[in-house]
Amino acid sequence: MSSMSRPLYFYSQALLGYNMGPQHPMRPERLRMTHALLDAYGLFEHALELAPPELADEEEVEETHSRDFLEALSSLDRGDSLRNPYRYGLGTGDNPIFPGIYEASLRYTGGSLGAAQAVLDGASVAFNMAGGLHHAHYDRAAGFCVLNDCAVGIRRLRRKFSRVAYVDIDVHHGDGVQESFYSDPTVLTVSLQEVGRAFFPGTGYVEEIGEGAGEGYSVNVPFAPYTPGDIWLQGWREAALPILKAFDPEAILLQLGTDTHALDPLAHLALRAQDWLEAVKDVQALGKPIVAVGGGGYNLTTVTRMWALAVGTLAGQELPDDVPDSYAWKHNIPTLTDHVRFEVDAYDRQLADRFAAQSIADVKTLLFPRYGLK
Repeated sequence: MSSMSRPLYFYSQALLGYNMGPQHPMRPERLRMTHALLDAYGLFEHALELAPPELADEEEVEETHSRDFLEALSSLDRGDSLRNPYRYGLGTGDNPIFPGIYEASLRYTGGSLGAAQAVLDGASVAFNMAGGLHHAHYDRAAGFCVLNDCAVGIRRLRRKFSRVAYVDIDVHHGDGVQESFYSDPTVLTVSLQEVGRAFFPGTGYVEEIGEGAGEGYSVNVPFAPYTPGDIWLQGWREAALPILKAFDPEAILLQLGTDTHALDPLAHLALRAQDWLEAVKDVQALGKPIVAVGGGGYNLTTVTRMWALAVGTLAGQELPDDVPDSYAWKHNIPTLTDHVRFEVDAYDRQLADRFAAQSIADVKTLLFPRYGLK
């Protein structure tokens, strides 16, 4: 590891200010419940060091977002009204305007910058579960995401590391991050997602491989609705993981969206916690320093369990499956892993299998030769 004795886990009550309202799926309770569960397991006593996230520096954020967009956000925090908020993706059902929106966004982005800096300083892993907001674009908010902390964090990592990989196991395509580095050969973006014209954000097809100098450095593995965990893992291990290994990054930013879970209300894949965790273990096994950020996940019980599993795994801690009695929500979350198998009917499984096989074949055709893979 490094001179730091324990991995940094960025969290404070201030992060709960990123609050889009009681009816919005992106609820700050996700962060509070995860922190409380890790605390119940005693991780902050012996395995993790709690660090409060600072506000991201505006000049650094401006390397990823337009000055016009940032000034619009700043004016909202001052109490001004925007003449056309929709131009910035704001004031919509997905991205409502709320008090302190800019400061709250700079706060979670600051957490990802702090985690990236910890890795620059020699840590093997650092965490910001408030981050992972991968849909924000250069000049507009989208998909619950105001600022793209992933892209900002990757640019901080690039100050030291010549090759950085972004690995996104959220159910939605990491479109904002891909867009930010689409012509950059120093950043490999890897994203696995449910895909379809009617499924947000409507991108993430295999053919999106980058452009110009960045051609070949965007990897997408799309899946059909109702894909079960074994088929998802096959897509990850046969299409994406070999390219990630061949790229041989010096550091990885890992986006840990948990909405691939069968019980997530906003998507249609059929993974168990254990299936998803296998991909986390595969990334860890590469032996590279990791900035781990959160992302999607809208079932409060599954996101809490899966994030706890991922944090424990990446921090080298074996967590007991039974949730501690001291945990306030134990009646909702009795165990970390899933003890039921989520059955997919034969027809859906056949479609999912065929779709994944095509995705794997297309990735191999389009990208494997560029990496000397067969």
